[in-house]
Amino acid sequence: CFAIPRLSWYCGRFIRHSGWNPDYVDRLFKRGTARFSDDLVHERLIPNGQVAKLENPMLHYSFMNYSQVLQKLDRYSTASAEQAFAKGKKSSPLKAVLHGIWAFTRTYFIRLGFLDGPQGFALAISNGQGTYYRYMKLWQLHQEAANNPHHGK
Repeated sequence: CFAIPRLSWYCGRFIRHSGWNPDYVDRLFKRGTARFSDDLVHERLIPNGQVAKLENPMLHYSFMNYSQVLQKLDRYSTASAEQAFAKGKKSSPLKAVLHGIWAFTRTYFIRLGFLDGPQGFALAISNGQGTYYRYMKLWQLHQEAANNPHHGK
C-alpha cells in the first residue's frame, strides 16, 4: 500500500498549514491487501501490511467556494452526530461551545492556520462551526430520544 501526500485547495488557495499539510492518504494498493473502514465520515483505507510513502503530492480540490464548505459541514456534522449517538456518546450545549472554540483555536493558532491567510481563518472558523454543530446535533438527538420513546425505531 502507498500513502500519497495530499495538497488541498480551500476556496482560492492551497492550504499548507491548519493541520491539513502534510496530509498523507492511503490510496494505491493491490486488490485484496486492504479494506475500507465503515466510518460514515472520512472513511479510510485499512491496509493489511506496511505502507510506503510517496513524495510528490496529489492535488485535492476540496472546496472551490464557501457554499460547498457549508453544505459539506452540514452533511458531515449530521453523519458524525448520528454515528456518535449510535455509539452512546453524550453531549450538551456547553460541550458544543467548548469543543467548537477548541477546534478553532487548534486549527488557527496551534496548527498555524494564520499562515494560510484569509482562507486559514475561514478554515478555522468552519472547523469550529462543524465541531459545534456536531455536538449540538448529538445533544438534539438525545433530546428527541428522551422526549419520544419511538425515536429512531
